[in-house]
Amino acid sequence: MKGICKKERRENSEFGEFTEIARILMHFFPNLSEWFNQMPDPRCASGRINSQAVLAFMIIMKNISAIVSMRQMNEAFNTEEAIRNLGILAGCELKEMPDWQTVNNYLSRIDVSCLQKIQTEMIFLLIRCKTFNRFRLPGKYWGLIIDGTGHACFKERHCEHDLVMTSVDKKTGKTRTFYYHKILEAKIILAPDMVVSIGSEFIENETEDVSKQDCEQRAAGRLLARIKQQFPKLPIIILADGLYATMPFMGLCREYGWHYILNLKEGSQKLLYEDFMILLNEGEAGEDYGKVEKVGKELGTAYFANNVHVITGKPEICNILRYEYEYEELNIESEEIELKKKCFVWVTDHEHSKRTADHFICAARSRWDIEEAFNFQKNGIYEIEHLCSRDFNGMKAHYILAQIADIIMKLALSFSKSISTYSQSVKGLAARIKCCFCMSILTEAAVAYITAKCSLHYNGVIE
Repeated sequence: MKGICKKERRENSEFGEFTEIARILMHFFPNLSEWFNQMPDPRCASGRINSQAVLAFMIIMKNISAIVSMRQMNEAFNTEEAIRNLGILAGCELKEMPDWQTVNNYLSRIDVSCLQKIQTEMIFLLIRCKTFNRFRLPGKYWGLIIDGTGHACFKERHCEHDLVMTSVDKKTGKTRTFYYHKILEAKIILAPDMVVSIGSEFIENETEDVSKQDCEQRAAGRLLARIKQQFPKLPIIILADGLYATMPFMGLCREYGWHYILNLKEGSQKLLYEDFMILLNEGEAGEDYGKVEKVGKELGTAYFANNVHVITGKPEICNILRYEYEYEELNIESEEIELKKKCFVWVTDHEHSKRTADHFICAARSRWDIEEAFNFQKNGIYEIEHLCSRDFNGMKAHYILAQIADIIMKLALSFSKSISTYSQSVKGLAARIKCCFCMSILTEAAVAYITAKCSLHYNGVIE
């Protein structure tokens, strides 16, 4: 990120980090509190002491402030300043901070699809504002990465929706059974440092005694169908690992009018991979086959072959791109520098050429961004694997609110100068946001700063 002088730092930090979060919310999502309040309220009339926006923003600020447990949130937010600031976010006058049990009881009964609709509306607004159009992948397509991630694991059955896995200990020979929950995530690449969730599909069994468990492929069909319904005209390139390099998945992308760049391994689509290697070894000339030197970040070599599916007899378009480069690595045993080779292979429906190889390599390798996003959410400030609720519906609601908080935090890191130029870790920044939220009362000047209609400029690093 570009540095700023001391004077600019003083001016940008005049109102504190929480004020910047509120400003980002007001700029990008001015109606967010109304959206929360318009959801069907599962509580009885006598139990609606606090609005739904208050309860939702309480969890959002918990995540942004890097507070892990609900009890820690109860203690940290038990200040007059936090009560007033939360009321400003929710657009109401708040007299007392809700108890964590009240919040969990509400989330255990809420319709999670309503929260997902709000998440979708937030992404829709970010796409419509055209700020991120310049970061679209080749051909002006939005990159959509899909991958599964673990959410919770138990030694005993948690609920009837648990996925079950049995393993055998090689040393003792004992059989162990694990019960776990998994989520399929679809994240959209808005910018190099802004990869946020556009949709989540919970991989779950309908009942305890199902004959066949739910899996990523089934969840992918449900998730992509929902994204197509929500964004019917959005031009998309799907980026995924080798698990999805199958003809049914490619056919689904073709049906929706989307393109795909999928990792191809020797074990998956074996005949396709063998035919591609034969074409490379024969060194056929022409527009359909080619070799490009000094491409990619490491200045490696790219090989491509178009229309390999015609030779193999596959029903879907399979154009293959291979990228390899050499790198040096220290051998600890011999203490010598060894030269090793790294290789990537992708199957796509786009035709490749010597001119476009470099662009497609960059686009294909951006699939790794979802792994970094998962790591940020699990080991960064949210710690989404921590169970804030043991209720099945409450777990899902907490997860979606964490994704909404992530969108807000990523926008703050990319558009707020005082936040984006913060020299310490993100956890340190989250601690400052919590301190500002819980200990500082917003002045009239700070409120005027938040509500002022001024443009925000992208400050993220373009690598």
